[in-house]
Amino acid sequence: MANRIKRYAKKTFLALDNRYNSVKKVYPNSIDYISEENGFYLGVKEVRVIPESFITELNQLGYIYHTVDKASLSGRAIDLELINPLTGNYMTGSSSGTALNVFLGINDVGIGTDGGGSVLAPAICLNLYGFIHPRLGKKHQVNEELKVSTDGIPFSPSIGLISKELDHITKIMTKFFEISSLPNISIGIDNKALQEAAKLTENEYRSTLIGMDDKYTKDRRGLIVDLEHYLSTFDLVISKEGPVDLNGVGDSIYGHFSDFTKKKQNIANKGFIRVANMVGAITLTVPSSDLSVGYVLMTKKESVIPHFLIIGKLLSSGTDELVNRYFGDLSKYFELGI
Repeated sequence: MANRIKRYAKKTFLALDNRYNSVKKVYPNSIDYISEENGFYLGVKEVRVIPESFITELNQLGYIYHTVDKASLSGRAIDLELINPLTGNYMTGSSSGTALNVFLGINDVGIGTDGGGSVLAPAICLNLYGFIHPRLGKKHQVNEELKVSTDGIPFSPSIGLISKELDHITKIMTKFFEISSLPNISIGIDNKALQEAAKLTENEYRSTLIGMDDKYTKDRRGLIVDLEHYLSTFDLVISKEGPVDLNGVGDSIYGHFSDFTKKKQNIANKGFIRVANMVGAITLTVPSSDLSVGYVLMTKKESVIPHFLIIGKLLSSGTDELVNRYFGDLSKYFELGI
């Protein structure tokens, strides 16, 4: 058996083993569609809102439906049934299993849903790429799902993507959206990202530093006002966020009890990822070299998306070899059998 097919067989073995309890269902026959040249594995969050016809289109693009992924109960922002392998803390939700199955190498791409950070936050906490777009997969939906957040804000969830590789997100974006590039874009960037701003300037992007110091302590309504202002002022906004759910518990149910629990919620360092979907922003998260820290790129202009991909590569820290050594070699899971 060829090497690539062997590797994908081990992905299915790991899904069946379900070491981290992140898999609800496995389709072992997915291996039939994997060759030495083509085919990637796709995981799908266990929610009704993701249309089967959208999954079918991804299958036709070469992303083969491999697993149904566990989601946190009631869309909660943390998942008390799953553990983050990097931090040992409860896994960030609600697309918790979807992000985990990408991180573990079970799937190449995961499809989740994001209301108030449910794709973006799990991606950042595992140093993965995350992407949401208010129109992604929506042409397949008969009825738009409307929800209300725990803090009383109505929203419609976006469908989003999680991957270790920006190239997968690029391939899917270019399949579903005809994008023409907007030249000479203006960028508003977090003043905590001085080195990153310098890197953008070196590559001839016009960037302006913005003070975003209160993004972790403001409530969602205040963040929505701020982000709407930034997005009307700049073509692209970049916020450096995290470490997500490392030092605190970024969950509004936990945080509403007292000043102490609210403080613990705030130091979970979830900023504009809590409202990006609520304002209808097209958003890409790019992992940094710091644990559970990422760059959040937001725009309302599809013509800015090509710059997402360029800037994503500029900001990317590349593969973490130590993490890859511990979690990337699937053979290690089966040395003593299952």
